[in-house]
Amino acid sequence: MRIEDEKPDVLQNIEFVVAQHYRSCPDLTDYSVMRVYEALIDAYAAEHIGRQARAWNPTEKEQELFAETKDMCEWRLGRNPTLFGDLDISPPTPQELDRETLILCLKRLRRSVEKWTKRSGRQGYLHFMSQFVR
Repeated sequence: MRIEDEKPDVLQNIEFVVAQHYRSCPDLTDYSVMRVYEALIDAYAAEHIGRQARAWNPTEKEQELFAETKDMCEWRLGRNPTLFGDLDISPPTPQELDRETLILCLKRLRRSVEKWTKRSGRQGYLHFMSQFVR
């Protein structure tokens, strides 16, 4: 079964963060999103095998997006229970997710960026994805 069929909620949670960032920063490009997804894949893969993540030199916008997206990833892994701490209601509890599945989700999103950038240009993924994520 494909990861988008198994874990659509995880993909949607991650894309929600990216869409929100894009709405507040409309000059964001697919290239920056790709770099963030790649840095997250590397960080979680490095953690899995016990090595340091590779150094990368993000722009300020990429660093902000990385931090926001990583917060959501950490919440999905059950490591960030305070992500929704400012809500007046009890925060939702994410379904159990392991690091390997999260990496597969991030790789799927990276492939989506590649596809939509190739098809529709430098913001193709962002334009396409943000139509469906509110």
